[in-house]
Amino acid sequence: MRNPTRLLCLLLLAAAATGCDSVDLTIGVSPGNDGSLIVSNANDTEWIDAQLVVETVESDNSTAPCVDRTLGSWQPGETITIPACGNKIRLTLTTGGETARFAYANGQLFRRFGRKEVPVAEP
Repeated sequence: MRNPTRLLCLLLLAAAATGCDSVDLTIGVSPGNDGSLIVSNANDTEWIDAQLVVETVESDNSTAPCVDRTLGSWQPGETITIPACGNKIRLTLTTGGETARFAYANGQLFRRFGRKEVPVAEP
């Protein structure tokens, strides 16, 4: 009886840890000029007090800070320009108490769920 209880606790903890990310928040990323990337609000709603944290992924899979931008209001379709800090970057968007994590490498945007990265289809 002890093992099923322990397993249930582990499953609940795992669900809580992965359940914190919002699948409703979506961004678009495309290459810009002079080593930059263009990031857009790909939702149909305005984001208030949106924070975008960008990190570069090093060869040993560690990360280093690159950019931390906060926008009082980010309209649907509105874009911001950020530096392309490396070959692979991680983007974390937080707004309205929700968080969404992404990765961008080789021209492809990925949604991050824990360590798993799922390609985001282009509209």
